[in-house]
Amino acid sequence: MSIPAVTFQPIIDELQRRPLCTNKYRLIAGTGKSQTFGVVNRRSAPPDYSRLNWMRPYLYKLLLEFAAAHVTIPWTSITVNQNYKAAAHRDKGNRGESYLVAFGSYTGGELRILEGPLKGDHDVKHSPLITDFSKCLHEVQDFTGDRYSLVFYTHEPRNFQNLQPLPPPAVEQIGTKWYFKRGDEVIRDGLPHPLKGRTVVKVSSPATVTFE
Repeated sequence: MSIPAVTFQPIIDELQRRPLCTNKYRLIAGTGKSQTFGVVNRRSAPPDYSRLNWMRPYLYKLLLEFAAAHVTIPWTSITVNQNYKAAAHRDKGNRGESYLVAFGSYTGGELRILEGPLKGDHDVKHSPLITDFSKCLHEVQDFTGDRYSLVFYTHEPRNFQNLQPLPPPAVEQIGTKWYFKRGDEVIRDGLPHPLKGRTVVKVSSPATVTFE
C-alpha cells in the first residue's frame, strides 16, 4: 500500500534542517549519507542504543511515530539514508525481514534485487517493500534529486551471549528540548562507555595499552 507523500514531510524537513553526517563505516557499501538509530553493535561491548538516538532525539521521535503508524514487522533498528546510492550488498547485520521505504523529490533510484524470488527492479518510493535483505544481493539504481529511505530491521548481535533486553526507548520533551529516554533514564550527555573512567597505562610497545 502506498503511503501519502505528506507523511514523510516532517522527516524531510528535519533532515534538510540538519543533514546526516557521513558514516565512515559505510563508505565501501555506497556513496552518500547513512546513519543507524535504535540498537547497534558496539566494538568490544554488548549492543546498545546508537548515539544518534540522543544526539538527534527529535529525528528519532519522528522515526518512532512513523514506525508506530506504518511498520508492520518487529524491529530494533532503523537505518536512515540521505542521497545514499548503495552498491550491491547483503545486509549481514540484519536478522529476518526488513521494512524498506524511500521518499523525496527524486526520479530513478529503483531498488534492484539481483537474486532470489524478488529479483528485478522495485519502485519503493512511498511503497514499502518487506523482505530478508540479508539473503539477497541488492543495490540502488542511479537517481536525480533528493532521495531518502528508511530501513527498519532487527539487528543481529555479535560475539556476546546471554544478552539482557535493553530498556524500552522513548523521546521526551523537557522545556524546549527533546531528550532520548532509555527506559526511565533521560539521556542528556550520552550513554556510558564500558572503558569510561579507567586509566590508560602506557607500556613498552607504543602500539599497546592496558586498562586499570
